[in-house]
Amino acid sequence: MASVHKRKNKTSKQPFFVSFKDPLTKKWDKAYFETEDKAAVFLQKHKTIEMCVKNNDPSWKLLYFKTEKAATVGDVFTAFSENELPNKASELTITKYEQVMQSVTGKIDPVTGQLEDVIFAVDTPLDTLRGLTREMGVGRKMGWEIYKTQRSMQNCTRRGINSYLRDLRTIFMWAKSNGGTHGRGLIDFEVITTNDSYNDSQLPEHKCKEWTNAEINNLLTNPQLPEYLQEIILVYVYTGARATELLRYNYLNRKKELHWHHVDFTENRITTLTKGKKSVKSERQHPRVMSILAKWKAQGFEAPLPFGYKKLRQYVATMNEILNMEFTAHDLRRLKSQMSEAELNHIAYAAAAIGDTSTGMVSKHYAPQSDATMDKINNAVSDRLNRIAEMN
Repeated sequence: MASVHKRKNKTSKQPFFVSFKDPLTKKWDKAYFETEDKAAVFLQKHKTIEMCVKNNDPSWKLLYFKTEKAATVGDVFTAFSENELPNKASELTITKYEQVMQSVTGKIDPVTGQLEDVIFAVDTPLDTLRGLTREMGVGRKMGWEIYKTQRSMQNCTRRGINSYLRDLRTIFMWAKSNGGTHGRGLIDFEVITTNDSYNDSQLPEHKCKEWTNAEINNLLTNPQLPEYLQEIILVYVYTGARATELLRYNYLNRKKELHWHHVDFTENRITTLTKGKKSVKSERQHPRVMSILAKWKAQGFEAPLPFGYKKLRQYVATMNEILNMEFTAHDLRRLKSQMSEAELNHIAYAAAAIGDTSTGMVSKHYAPQSDATMDKINNAVSDRLNRIAEMN
């Protein structure tokens, strides 16, 4: 049974300790305290826990996981920044999480030196946050509705707000299992739930660019487009790569930069580090891509695309101006996916074309079902019906 003791070392800053059996690990442990009163409170708590465990009363968990002091927003953000962020390999990921946290506690204006755009102060206790209320000018809001409303007033889209809420939830869920007095977590409850985000019915309809035959023809055959820009288009369409995956310069993640040693002309392969992956992946490429790359290398290019994202955006802007169109580099990735779905009549091929495993996401954001696929389905149904009718 739990008991309180006094350490033999009289100079210790925490002379009192409680010896107790941890109900989760089933091992004996010790907790140290500055005063006998604090030790007595902890002792009584664990005696109650022991009694509940003995009587098979599950309420012991409420006492066991209850934190001694309510953690604040700042406590969690500081702990996450000092312990988890340094483990991230991508500077882009680190910057993203820093911006996500600043969206809650505000940021320092570089000109005035003042803290601005504060939604919840760093000293806000997390166990009170969901119950906070605030008049927002559009009604009285509560909890994370305050955050969502304030971010909307800052001209953030609902999808963008959902993205930040998802990352904030990741941070707070990390705090549930890290830190705290006994290492059981800084908090013992969900600060953000999945229900706090906007649901599908509250989001604007999402429409990805669907390429028309006229646009594709203009993209590939317009004589006004310089040959080099035409080649850049072909490389992105045929590879289906994300914009930054083929560039020489990526200052936020140098591991993703593409050099000539990543191109295998013998096997027609390009090796890249794709989004969300920790290891590189080699993909087979069409001969047309390889012939363009071989031409660039023979011309003395230091890399397949010897520039960064800013320069690529400038090139795409020039393409749009010449072609009188509106598309992004990412829309060229969509084009490969859409051509695969229309020609092969299966969303799995559309996903494989761009190296994605989620057919649902590809169908929604890259290659919606094409008329060609629907025609094939309708014709198959018609053929089946006619065969059955002819049996009689």
